[in-house]
Amino acid sequence: MIVNKLISRSFAVGLFLTAPLAMAANQQAGTLPAHAAAELLSQLDSLQSEVRDLRGQLEQQGHELSQMKAQQRDRYIDLDKRISLLMSASAARQNSQVSQANTSVAPAAIPATLDAKKESLDSISSVQLAPIALTPVSPQARSAYDDAYSLIRSKQFETAEVAFTEFVKDYPDNTLTGNGYYWLGELKLVLGKPKEAAQAFTTVIKKFPGHSKEPDALYKLGIVNDQLGNASASKSYLQDVISRFPESNTAKLATSYLSSMK
Repeated sequence: MIVNKLISRSFAVGLFLTAPLAMAANQQAGTLPAHAAAELLSQLDSLQSEVRDLRGQLEQQGHELSQMKAQQRDRYIDLDKRISLLMSASAARQNSQVSQANTSVAPAAIPATLDAKKESLDSISSVQLAPIALTPVSPQARSAYDDAYSLIRSKQFETAEVAFTEFVKDYPDNTLTGNGYYWLGELKLVLGKPKEAAQAFTTVIKKFPGHSKEPDALYKLGIVNDQLGNASASKSYLQDVISRFPESNTAKLATSYLSSMK
């Protein structure tokens, strides 16, 4: 279909270029009837109109291509920022743990410390309650997750998408599965699959309530729904982030995004 269209347009352009020469030659020879000259002029006018339309279509397609490139670049930049923030947060936690390990604890303070740890563990257990029972991360699951995440850091997004899809399929109920679905959503978004991204982010919220990635998943659902034209749903997700996690950096991002929406 496309080949036939290109052939017909090429023929039309050729006729458009040769028609004036043919008319001039025939007029000099005195062999071109009046009705034939009128028909050629009509065809010439039609071809000129078609060429103008083709130029307009090319300009429109060029503009759309530029917009797509800009959106893709913005997605890559956003993912890079999130990876950098995650790495910074991880480094900060490690430094904090090292500092705490090097700090001497007075004997009298030990019972209180143990109580505090018990309360912290109880709190974590309550947060991780989900529609599916979570199991500890096995060495195999940890290795598969780390391998998939390393692909994101090296910007091999298509391969990382496949790796995280296999990870959540092979390990559907461990404590890293929520992270797997979140990064799968990020990858779907970067690769221009907003509907599939929305499904992954929704899985984080529905199957892993209280997960550390829940604020980010809600924020991303706000962005995805805005891109899909669901402004009402988008604002609802963003406002949910702000009301439930007011002190988080994600809430600041949600506030900024809300203010930029028309």
